[in-house]
Amino acid sequence: MKLKIAVVLILTSGLLFFGSSLVKSEDEIILTATGNVENKRQNIRENVKVTLQAERETKKAEMEKIKEEIKLKREAFKEMLQTEKEERKTKIEEMRENFKKKREDFKERIKTIKDERKKQLTEKIDNRMSTVNKNQTDRMLNALERLTEHVNKLEERLVQAKANGVDVSEVEILIATAKNSISTALVAVEEQASKDYAFTIVDEKNLGQSVKSSFDSLSQDLKAVQKLLVKAKEDVVNTYKLAETFKK
Repeated sequence: MKLKIAVVLILTSGLLFFGSSLVKSEDEIILTATGNVENKRQNIRENVKVTLQAERETKKAEMEKIKEEIKLKREAFKEMLQTEKEERKTKIEEMRENFKKKREDFKERIKTIKDERKKQLTEKIDNRMSTVNKNQTDRMLNALERLTEHVNKLEERLVQAKANGVDVSEVEILIATAKNSISTALVAVEEQASKDYAFTIVDEKNLGQSVKSSFDSLSQDLKAVQKLLVKAKEDVVNTYKLAETFKK
């Protein structure tokens, strides 16, 4: 009887021993499996992180390249305007020299007017016309400067659009057109600013006609230059309208 009890105790102890071993093995398997899943998740996170970083670096490099291209275009436009200004310098100096002679002639001729009231009125109108021309051309030059700034902003907007894969070729064409219009208007405004509308006085009888002729010339010239300014503004506005579609 004692022997049977001993055998049962031995068998029970063995089962308990092996049972605990089996439980331990199952826990280890679960822990190992959990660790593998976590490792896979970590690897995926790392891969995603590396991929996103690479994409950011690529996009950053593309944007830097586009920015450099825009910068070069802007500098080229600025240099073109400066070159054209230098080329116009000689012509404008010749114009001023001719107007200077006309102005000196006017000063001499006005002395021949005996009617003091007519003389003062003529001088007043002459000064007024010079002031109008200066104020109008200054206003136009300021407007062209602002239009140039708008074009610069449009080019900056292209940087992000290009980086996002947007086809901006049509906008680039409109920008080139706007720049050309600005350049053309700038030439006309600078030449207009150098003009002098001194009256051609022969005698007191033709004084009124001379004043009217000079005033009409000033008015027509300013309208012609204003037309070029409006064209430049329209081209910039049209470019903005097309660029707005990038947001949609």
